[in-house]
Amino acid sequence: MKIFFLIVLLNTFLVAGKVLLPEATVAVVDGTAISVDERDKEVGKLLPKAYFHSSLDEDKLRILQDKALKALIEDTLLLNYAVSKNIAVSESEVDDVMKKLAGIYGSKNILESTYKRLGFTQKQFRKAVRKDEILKKLYKKEFEVNHSEAELKDYYEKNRYKFKEPQKIRVRLIYVRNNPEDPKGKTKAKKRIEEAFEKLKAGDDFADIAAKYSTAMSRIKGGDMGYLHKGRLNKAVEEKAFSMNIGETSDIIEQDIGYFIVKVEDKKKQNQLSFEVIKKGLKKDLKNKEEGRRKAELLQKLMLNSVIIK
Repeated sequence: MKIFFLIVLLNTFLVAGKVLLPEATVAVVDGTAISVDERDKEVGKLLPKAYFHSSLDEDKLRILQDKALKALIEDTLLLNYAVSKNIAVSESEVDDVMKKLAGIYGSKNILESTYKRLGFTQKQFRKAVRKDEILKKLYKKEFEVNHSEAELKDYYEKNRYKFKEPQKIRVRLIYVRNNPEDPKGKTKAKKRIEEAFEKLKAGDDFADIAAKYSTAMSRIKGGDMGYLHKGRLNKAVEEKAFSMNIGETSDIIEQDIGYFIVKVEDKKKQNQLSFEVIKKGLKKDLKNKEEGRRKAELLQKLMLNSVIIK
């Protein structure tokens, strides 16, 4: 939990244009109530921007509400646990965060007007800040992990097979779509691809022909699809392309969706990635997995020993 999430909360509700006041209670966790207001504000954080100015259907809204309530219940469990472990945040620490937020928003007055427009009193907003800071301290104490370089290297050596760059090929593609809404769609597509193929056989440049005849977006780059590994192309096209030599052009490949011609520009063999190349990503991945595991393990224990009413 970081100061960033408070900024997201403020900005989200400014865009959404909603001011929600406390209403009914939707859950109680060991005596701590979670209100409709809290749940709906959490929904706002999860809500895609595309829905800010439109209505959600009931099913999608219910899914978001359930997800939001789950997050609030987990936060409440963790907050109560943190308090039981004497993890606290002083008034001066809250003051420091408020100053940082004021600096980000431009001034204390702008920050104050922002959270008031969202229905927060100063006391309520400071309470939200305190909650986030307590959870941040808990995270650091109970979950945070930083693997040493030796640990990362040991993991790499024991799992080298996971760090291989797959075989790749660079291809150019001509694709003529078969329009299923046109009764003559297949005939038209076949005529177009055959005309393109005849020009290729006559020696015309593949990129020029792709730009003129292909109906795929790659036509703007002369049909260049870049380097691709298996699983990125139509199955029949892929099988043909990976069996071809560099510089070779296929015959017309017919599929239900249309017709293809593929040219192999280059090939790269499977490659073992070095430790230095993957180290940064590996560190982040292992950190996220271990911290997530520790958090999930604690939450499971807390839920087994808590009274949760929804």
